[in-house]
Amino acid sequence: MKTCAYCGSPVTCQQPKEWYCSFCEMQLKTEDIQENGQRKNLLPASQPSLSDLAKSTPELMQLSTVELLFLLKFARKERADIYQQRYVFIRALKEGADEFSEAEQYTFLEYERTTRKCFVIENLIRERIGYYPTKLTYSYIQSLAARMEESSKKDMILQQPKTF
Repeated sequence: MKTCAYCGSPVTCQQPKEWYCSFCEMQLKTEDIQENGQRKNLLPASQPSLSDLAKSTPELMQLSTVELLFLLKFARKERADIYQQRYVFIRALKEGADEFSEAEQYTFLEYERTTRKCFVIENLIRERIGYYPTKLTYSYIQSLAARMEESSKKDMILQQPKTF
């Protein structure tokens, strides 16, 4: 039986790929239709990669919170690596190695780009969960994913009243 992903009530098909939940009083998208009171699985099918950092802000907005947390971890690591490179060039410039001025400028621009990407991802996460984690570990993300998976296991089914 087709059910609403929000309340678990049966839904009616009004037209092909158009569903309506009378309890929620709203049209539902196809991805909001579940079977037999199941909850939507909110975990991504795969973990994002470093290349996903190149996505635009509207594209990032389409990702799940767990994906954004992974990307924030990647972005912070990339920013730290760029900062280390920049620091080496700055030290070389202070010692008179002027041939590194162009490299220092390049690393500054990369550092600024990566920092702004961190800001975007942090703010997207903050919009969803109310804050962004200052320290982000894989165990934190794995724990969140495990809680998300656990919360999707309990179906939204009501027991019928007992007859006496």
